[in-house]
Amino acid sequence: MSKKKAQKRLDMEGDTSINLAFEIISFIFTRLPVKSLLRFQSVSKSWNAILVEQKFKKAHRDQSKALGREKLMIQRINGHFELRDLENRHSQLCLMEEQLFPLKRFQCGEILCSCDGLVLLKANNSDKEYVLWNPSTREYRILDSCPYLNNHEDGCPKACGLCYDSNLDDYKVILIYSLFYVVYSSSKSCWTKKTSFPCPIRIFNNRCSQGISTGDSVFWSLNWCLINQYVDSRTSTIIYFDVKSDVLKKLSLPEFIGVNGFFSLNTLKGRLSLYGGTYHDKELDIWIMEQDEWKWLINVCKLHDICIKFVQDKKLLWCSENGEIIFHGQWNQQLIIYYPKRKQFVTVADMSKDSMYAMALTCLDSSYFPGLNVKEEVTVPRLRDGARI
Repeated sequence: MSKKKAQKRLDMEGDTSINLAFEIISFIFTRLPVKSLLRFQSVSKSWNAILVEQKFKKAHRDQSKALGREKLMIQRINGHFELRDLENRHSQLCLMEEQLFPLKRFQCGEILCSCDGLVLLKANNSDKEYVLWNPSTREYRILDSCPYLNNHEDGCPKACGLCYDSNLDDYKVILIYSLFYVVYSSSKSCWTKKTSFPCPIRIFNNRCSQGISTGDSVFWSLNWCLINQYVDSRTSTIIYFDVKSDVLKKLSLPEFIGVNGFFSLNTLKGRLSLYGGTYHDKELDIWIMEQDEWKWLINVCKLHDICIKFVQDKKLLWCSENGEIIFHGQWNQQLIIYYPKRKQFVTVADMSKDSMYAMALTCLDSSYFPGLNVKEEVTVPRLRDGARI
């Protein structure tokens, strides 16, 4: 072999080794929390080049979803946002970090919903200003004003949602009003208006009902009615937004919801979940949707109150691999864990001492943020003990 050919072969082998090394590093990075990735960006230019690529950020988002790497996000009335640990089962939901949103008008705003680590916030004292925010990376983007909300009678939307369109690589925001709903495309930065409803939009559970995002859909449960002091589930409805068609549709209620059944929705293990039971029972069941079928997951017994009051007050948040369930008491502002083996509830955090109201939801730990013209908060977040990340 000539010296020229030998040198060419060495150069090719060297390039292969370099590419292989970058592939291994990138593979490892996708399995790390965002807090570590933010540190590693300043280690070297080559590492930073990997970590800032949108391709890598999408891979990290997808891997975090596969690993179920979620954090508990709590919004206090003073405008502070807390991120608590869900992965360490011995941490008792310890505080990981606390931060303020960089823009004042959103600091005491309202958390509406989340999807893939993105959170939708509404500005304080405004029903027309919204922002997409990744609390892990502190990137955010204010949504363009919706041209269809000029009438003051529109007011606050009855329901909202956020979901991902995998076909178009687009995150969409849905705001539902009495006579119409609007859809925002983050990739196109524009709103569209829809007026076709699958059923009358009469009553939602909350002031602005939080959409439950899973797969290519967002789900909402329309409220029940009381008849002769009993729940009539025949008045209950589940609707969903089909992201592929941009249309609201109706989902048939499962057969196990009896006439006096009462339920609410959330996500567990990346799937749509339904939890509830019979009006006066002191137990409830949790079901999850798998391959378009409802499957029973667990029975929660020895409730402190009857089922209807428990579900009205306690929001289902998360389920560990061991079956431990976390609920958020929306009136007493407590985080409680149900241990199925012991059939026992344990309060792990009390937020009522310094806050009249708090919002809690789970949020994926993802480094991904969609679109261009993204602003980033440069303040370095602090850990609970004061150490910098």
